[in-house]
Amino acid sequence: MKGTSESRGRTPGVDSARRVLKILLLFSEERPGLNVEEIAREVDISLPSAYRFLSLLREMDLVEDNGDGTYVLSPRILLLARSAEKGLQVAKTLRPLVERLTQATGEAALVIRRVGDHATCVEMSQTDNPIRLSFTPGQIMSLYRGAGPKVLLAAMGECWAQRYFERLHPSPPQPEREAVLAEIAAITAQGWSKSSAEVDEGVWAVAAPITIADTVVAALSVAGPQFRIDERRADHILEEVLSSAAEASQILTTRAG
Repeated sequence: MKGTSESRGRTPGVDSARRVLKILLLFSEERPGLNVEEIAREVDISLPSAYRFLSLLREMDLVEDNGDGTYVLSPRILLLARSAEKGLQVAKTLRPLVERLTQATGEAALVIRRVGDHATCVEMSQTDNPIRLSFTPGQIMSLYRGAGPKVLLAAMGECWAQRYFERLHPSPPQPEREAVLAEIAAITAQGWSKSSAEVDEGVWAVAAPITIADTVVAALSVAGPQFRIDERRADHILEEVLSSAAEASQILTTRAG
């Protein structure tokens, strides 16, 4: 098929560079952490070569020592992910919808995506209210606090979430972990998540998944100061978020098809 590595052939004279890139491509959602022996075996190189290539990747701040004998991708990869996001124009495509959602709800609207073990905002529309969110696009968040991040965590399933907590350093307290894991089933069943003062003090938020062909690719969220969101407004915002998330899913699925 045109565009595959097979059709392009192998570029001569770059074997070392190829091996370094193969190391980066070993990391995945299922295998976020790898030890040197695994890397050496799967890239078919010696242990000294594996250490040398990992040293280069650490120098470039692309991987980091996880402290338990494994290596993980560094947060700098998020910058590459943001560049890829712009290339796909997902954020640009959804910009008008996000702006309409802010107008309909009177609060900030955000598109949040998962990158590895983090969540990050890729698009945002603020309000003209004097009291606004201090949140900014590109800000890195955990996956276990906040309506949007928890939608993304729930989409990965309970087993993935359990492994996620196991590899976090530091890990949240056990009661908080158990509460989030218990919430995942409810989020999946109802199709949305709500949070209060989980990311920022006094901030309420609700979020719903954006999907492409039934795969969650992002979360659409509305957030604002809790003091001005009563029960009636909360219900209205939830309806708007669910409707807009469904529209966003349709737009992206059509583009992808």
